[in-house]
Amino acid sequence: MKDIHDQRDTASAELRAILRGEPPHIETYQRVGEHVYVSDLNQEAERAGNIRMALFLAENTGDNVYVLPHIQPKSPNAERLRREYFPEGVKEDKNPDLFFRKRFVDEKSMNPEDVSDAKKTKRKIQFRLKEAFEQADDAFVEIPTIIPKDWVEGAINGKLKSSTHYHVVYVKYGDEFMMFESINKPASH
Repeated sequence: MKDIHDQRDTASAELRAILRGEPPHIETYQRVGEHVYVSDLNQEAERAGNIRMALFLAENTGDNVYVLPHIQPKSPNAERLRREYFPEGVKEDKNPDLFFRKRFVDEKSMNPEDVSDAKKTKRKIQFRLKEAFEQADDAFVEIPTIIPKDWVEGAINGKLKSSTHYHVVYVKYGDEFMMFESINKPASH
């Protein structure tokens, strides 16, 4: 009987977390700063960068940002761990970096070697967005200010305009925060 109550209590806690826009097992997350929470199951090499970007996103929006677990799909117990620790909706075999505003966000950085050609640079930005959208709903891209701002805006707007799905792109452009979103918003927004 105790097992039944424990299972029901766990399910109730997970449902409450989802309704609040939190990932499951939020009690296992470490708080970093005022609005950033980091999963103990995220021990990947990119963890420090993900935390840095999550802090920037939280500082500029005032909303909670969750650095999600990183669970390799082929690791032992992966199926159970992914089902238990990821919010519902994570794409199969994918590891989005962040959970923000009830959506998955993948973080990418731009470090172009040569920014002398606008067309090539815009394609590089769009390729990074494509990679992010394969992992998650939305993208958070860090772009150095050596890339002209109008190239950045043109590349992002072009990618969003050509997309058939709703996406939000958050940008760290030097110390500046920018946000772009698709015009094809889902009904729930």
